[in-house]
Amino acid sequence: MRALRVLLIFFAALLLSACQVDAVVDVVVTEDGSGTVTLTTAFDEEIVEMVPEIASGLRTSDLVSAGWEVDGPRRAETGNSVVVSATKAFASPDDLGGVLDEIAGAGTLFSDFQVERTRSFARTTYEVTGKIDPRISLTTFGDESITGLVGAPLGMSLADLQAAAGRPLEETVSLEFTISLPDTVQANTSEVSGQTARWQLTPRDPLATDIEVTSSIEDRLPRIWAAVALVALALLATLLIFRVLARFGGRRTDERGEEVVQMRRPEKSPVDPAPATAARERPPRLELVVLDARGVLYDEANDIGARLVPFVRERGSKASLQEINDAFRSASLGRLSTAELWADLGLTEDPAELDALYTAEFRLREGVLDFIDRLHERGLRVAVITNNVLGWSKAIRTRFALDERVDTWVVSGEIGCRKPDAAFFEALRRMTKVEYSDSLLIDDQIDDLDMARSLNMSTAMFVPQGSQLPASSPHPIVHGFDSFFGRS
Repeated sequence: MRALRVLLIFFAALLLSACQVDAVVDVVVTEDGSGTVTLTTAFDEEIVEMVPEIASGLRTSDLVSAGWEVDGPRRAETGNSVVVSATKAFASPDDLGGVLDEIAGAGTLFSDFQVERTRSFARTTYEVTGKIDPRISLTTFGDESITGLVGAPLGMSLADLQAAAGRPLEETVSLEFTISLPDTVQANTSEVSGQTARWQLTPRDPLATDIEVTSSIEDRLPRIWAAVALVALALLATLLIFRVLARFGGRRTDERGEEVVQMRRPEKSPVDPAPATAARERPPRLELVVLDARGVLYDEANDIGARLVPFVRERGSKASLQEINDAFRSASLGRLSTAELWADLGLTEDPAELDALYTAEFRLREGVLDFIDRLHERGLRVAVITNNVLGWSKAIRTRFALDERVDTWVVSGEIGCRKPDAAFFEALRRMTKVEYSDSLLIDDQIDDLDMARSLNMSTAMFVPQGSQLPASSPHPIVHGFDSFFGRS
């Protein structure tokens, strides 16, 4: 397909100056299973000076005729670089694989990509699976596919391009691949942020990379109607009870033995002259700092993709990503023991030994213990919140002697609900006996922070130094524990 050849020209132009090629492929899946695929490449100032046709003469008509929407070549907002991106929509889950095939040819770079969209009562689940093999040899695209596409400067063989680069072409190319789903995702990669999972690949990778990512969203309308129905039934039952009491419970007999209906007026309760809300009118004061466990207290935010998936796969589990996610979710709600979780995932070793091996992989984030100590020095209490299996949470904090420093632990596996549910934060308030307005949450998940802010908590988003910043966030950004106290 000629459209593919035009996309590959982006690589060839960069190779002329022996620069690194960084291509980004973004897949976005919407709630109805449709979506878009976008390929973006940037040409720096040095390349633009060497090949000015990139800015003025890059032919994109083949892409447009193949259904791609091309943005560029355009000058970047800063500097003299040129950015080109191409986007193509897919109308249904079955069409994603075909659009990805257009980037580098069927069965080469991307293969077996599928979007599964399943619905159950009040819940829709999305799962994207596939394989990326970045070991594609660029030398398969010879003179005929490159010559003349953008003019004479690129009319040369890939052998000549490799000579100009001074190294194998495969060493000059890297690929960033992202998938965004309608809600918070779980994936077999450690680079997960909210609704997006990210993989970094190069042609030097020894093996192909399996892509597994899933998310679920709750359809609130069915739940609302179910709640309304329950309330209606409760009211009906209450009405029937009152009717029975009015008919039988309020009757007495007079001296002649005849029934007389006795009407009773309810007694008035004394009015409290000091309403409880008066205490809430005082200005807020910081009393409690709440830390998220995974991603703040510990150095890994994505417990499923970065830890649990590789752990069970290394031990022979054939469970799908959705099955792993469902089992962990049930265990993190206290509905499964860890022995039942391991059995559901097909592992037959001793559950206690598996628990010990799994929890041994957790590491404290550097500087967090000093940070907690400094909070205590300032007279502040510390709580830790986590969506985790209770037994695992206790094992990890025992290993690091965290109970000596942390005043309150709120673990989903103990209270039966998960953050960011409002019920989880209500459990935090009741267990600490600290009002929301007097609490500060430090978390790396935007959904948790949004819920906390809606409850009148102060919030700070933890983004480790060197990590990618969120596109936008209404929460103050904290890069490290020292920066929280105003030091770099």
